[in-house]
Amino acid sequence: MPDPITPRLAELRRQFGQRLRELREGHGLTQEQLGEMAGVDRKTVNRIENGMYSLHLDKVFQIADALRIPTRELFELGSASRHL
Repeated sequence: MPDPITPRLAELRRQFGQRLRELREGHGLTQEQLGEMAGVDRKTVNRIENGMYSLHLDKVFQIADALRIPTRELFELGSASRHL
């Protein structure tokens, strides 16, 4: 059984997912479209956006490439995480 995540990690996942949703919607893409472009399925995009899935670094790079943005933009989270 996997280790439970800490409240801090849960919050960071939530913020990352929110950021991804903002970027995806800003590009006028559906979850399915982004998934196709990034090589993941729509359900995975949904789980990421809802903070329920922790992606591997390779997938982060693929999503940034699909959105045609620098990878760092995915990590420009809310002010609560700026003191990392």
